[in-house]
Amino acid sequence: MKIISNMKKKIVDFICSLHGYLIRLKEIHWNTNNNSEHLLCDEISDALSDCEDRFTECAMGMEGIHFRIGDLKPMLPHAESLIPMLKELEKEIIEMEDSLTSKKDVGLINILDEMIENCNKFKYRASQK
Repeated sequence: MKIISNMKKKIVDFICSLHGYLIRLKEIHWNTNNNSEHLLCDEISDALSDCEDRFTECAMGMEGIHFRIGDLKPMLPHAESLIPMLKELEKEIIEMEDSLTSKKDVGLINILDEMIENCNKFKYRASQK
């Protein structure tokens, strides 16, 4: 079995970043005094977790590798509130998508497109009071 170093660093870093966003979402979820934001964080977390799983499994399938326990280290975003965090996430997703240029990357790109759609939907929902 190949090891993680065979996978493109940008993809590994992106997966670590996605996991960092899930941690930050949980922090926002537990820190809010607003029940609608609390519940929205749960929805965002569910959607992001699903996309993180699909993206990672697609990347592993493309590269023919498995991540070992301890291979992935979460990277936390800078933003500490919901809408700025979603904007930061969207920027990282677009940068990741822009870096994928091969036709074989279409599976990853499809997942990234869904993630951008979710970011915009959740930015709108987070703006509602």
